[in-house]
Amino acid sequence: VGSGGLWGGSEHPSQQPKSAMVVLAVGLAVFLLCISFMIFRIYVLYKAFFLPPCRITKKDLDGEVYDFVIVGGGTAGCILASRLSEDRETKVLLVEAGQQDDGLFFRLKILGATFMATQYHWGLFTQPEHELIQTNSKRRGRVLIQCRAKCLGGCSSLNLAIWNRGRPEDYDRWKTEHGCKDWDYKKLEPYFDKCEGKGPLASKSGFFSTAVQRYITQAGRKFEMGCAAVLGTPILGNYKLSPNHGVGRPYSMDFADGTRCNAVRAYLTRVGVDGVRVCDRPNLTIATGIRVTRVNLDEKNMATGVEFVGNKKNFGNVQAKSEVLVCAGTIHSPYMLMHSGIGPKGILEEKGLKCKVDLQGVGENLKDVASSGVVYAQNEPSIDKLIKTPWSMGAYALGIPSPLHSNTLDSFAFTALDGKEGKRPEVMLSLQTTRFPFACVGSYTQCVADGQTGGLPDAFTIHATLLKPSANGNVTLASSSQIVGPRISHKYLSTEKDMKAMIQAIKLARRIGNSKVFDGLRGAELLPGPNVKSDEEIEDYLRKSSCHFFGTLVGTCKMGSKDDPKAVVDSNLCVRGTTRLRVVDASIIPAPISGFTHAAVAAVAERASDLIKNER
Repeated sequence: VGSGGLWGGSEHPSQQPKSAMVVLAVGLAVFLLCISFMIFRIYVLYKAFFLPPCRITKKDLDGEVYDFVIVGGGTAGCILASRLSEDRETKVLLVEAGQQDDGLFFRLKILGATFMATQYHWGLFTQPEHELIQTNSKRRGRVLIQCRAKCLGGCSSLNLAIWNRGRPEDYDRWKTEHGCKDWDYKKLEPYFDKCEGKGPLASKSGFFSTAVQRYITQAGRKFEMGCAAVLGTPILGNYKLSPNHGVGRPYSMDFADGTRCNAVRAYLTRVGVDGVRVCDRPNLTIATGIRVTRVNLDEKNMATGVEFVGNKKNFGNVQAKSEVLVCAGTIHSPYMLMHSGIGPKGILEEKGLKCKVDLQGVGENLKDVASSGVVYAQNEPSIDKLIKTPWSMGAYALGIPSPLHSNTLDSFAFTALDGKEGKRPEVMLSLQTTRFPFACVGSYTQCVADGQTGGLPDAFTIHATLLKPSANGNVTLASSSQIVGPRISHKYLSTEKDMKAMIQAIKLARRIGNSKVFDGLRGAELLPGPNVKSDEEIEDYLRKSSCHFFGTLVGTCKMGSKDDPKAVVDSNLCVRGTTRLRVVDASIIPAPISGFTHAAVAAVAERASDLIKNER
C-alpha cells in the first residue's frame, strides 16, 4: 500500500473531520468577509450618491447686504465662496442661476456626456459658423450647440472630470506675451498644489480629490501603443502636466469611492478643521435659481451690488460693501458686463444701452478649439454598451475598475503636427470609446437617444484637436433685454493656418488608427470614410464635421497690461475703469491652455482669493 498507508496518505481518518471543519470555518470567514465588504461598499456608495446637499437659502435676497457678492456658482465661484468665508466676520453671498448638483446624474462621470440632453445647461447656440457646412446640405453657416453648464458647480459638475494643468510655458506666456504682471507658472504652481490638497498652502476645507483614471478599454491601450509605434511618443502612464511629446492618461477628479469630485463637493460640502461643512458656515449664503442681470455701478463706476431676477421673474437688488466678483464664465461674464454698461461703446449704444466704461476687449478674443476626428468600427462592444452589463455594475459596486468609472475618453497624445519630438505640442489626439456625434452623422439628441437604446454602432473615435488655434471669435449682445441670450461666434477654421493644421491632424489620426496595432479590433473606417483621400476632400469633411467639443473657452475678459487695448482686467483681476469689481473665471485667461482649462481656473481662483484677502 506504500508509505501513505491504506488511506493513500499519512493522515489518519479520524483527523479528516477536523480538516473539514477548518476548511468550512475558513470558507465561512471568507464568505462573511465578502458580505461585510459588500455592505461597506453599499454604505460608501449610498453616502456618495445621497450626500446631504448644500444648504440653500430660501429667504428673499432683495435689499440684503453682504461684504462680497459672487456671481456664478461654478468652479471659481465655489472656491472664492469657500476661501472668503473662512473669516467668520465676512458675509459672503454666492448666487447661481441653476439648481443643485444633487443626485446620481452628478456622481457618475460617464453620465456627463449626455448633459446637453438635460435641463442642466443654458440651451445656447452659436451664430451660423460661416466656414462650416450645414448638416445634409452644401451651404455654409452651420449653427452649433454651445455647451455651458447651468447648475451649482458649473462645468465641474458635468464635464469630463479631467485634471490637467497644461504646460508651464502656457502660463509663462501670460507674463511675457500678454503683460500679465506676476502671472507665470512659478507663481501659480503653489496654487495648483493647493487645489490638489498638498503643499504649504493646502487646506482641509477645500481641494479636489484627484486619482489616476481607473479604467481603460482595449481600444485605449491600442491607441497608446499605436502612438508609440507611429509617432514614437513615449507611453507616460498618468500625467498632470501635458507632455511635449507623449501619450498617456491625465488625472481624473475622483473620490476614493469612484464618484465625481466637482467644485461643490471639493469646496462647499467638505468638513473643515472646525468640524463644520463649508456650506453650513453662518456667514456664507448660497442661493440657486437666481439669475444676475447686471452689476450696479454708481456715478464713479464703483460696483455697489447686483440686480437679479428669481424663478418667479421677480427683480431685486443685493448690495456689496466690499466687492462684486463676476464668475459667470467665458460666455456670460462679458455678457453681464455689457448689460452693466461696460464694453465696446459702439455695440452698447447700438443696442440702446448707456456705456459707462468703454472697454473694447469685452467679449472679444474668444478662443476655443474646434475638434474633428476619425471614426472606426470595432469588433467588440463600445463603452455605451459595456456600462449596461451586470459585470460593469457589479465591478463598480465592489470598487473594481469598471466601465462605469470611465468618462468615455481613455487616453491623450500630444505632439507636433509633423509627429516629431522637439517642438512644442501643436495637436492633441484622444481616443473615445464610442462614435462621437459629429454633425455629419445626425443630431446630438438623436445620438444620446441611440446610446440609451443600444442603437449606436460599436466604434471608437480618434479626435484631432488644435491646441493653439489662430482664429478669434467673440461674444456680444443680441438685444438690450437680459432675457435674450448672447450672440456667440467662434469663427472655427476661418484662417488658412488652422485649416491646413487640421488637415494634417486628421492625417495623423488616420496613421494611428490604421496602424497594425489595431488589427483584430478595428473594422471599417466609418468617418470620414476610405474614399476621402485628398486634402480637398479632407477639408470638405472638416467643414461638415468640426464642432465645439472640449469646452475650453477662454479670453473674453482677458487679463493684460494697460497698453493692451483688448485687456479687460489688470493683473489683480480688477475690471479696468471701475472699482470694487473683478472677474475671476476662464474668461480672464488670455490664450488657450495646452489641454483642459479646469485646473487653470481653479488655480486662478485660489490665487484671486489671496489677492483679495491681502488687499483688505
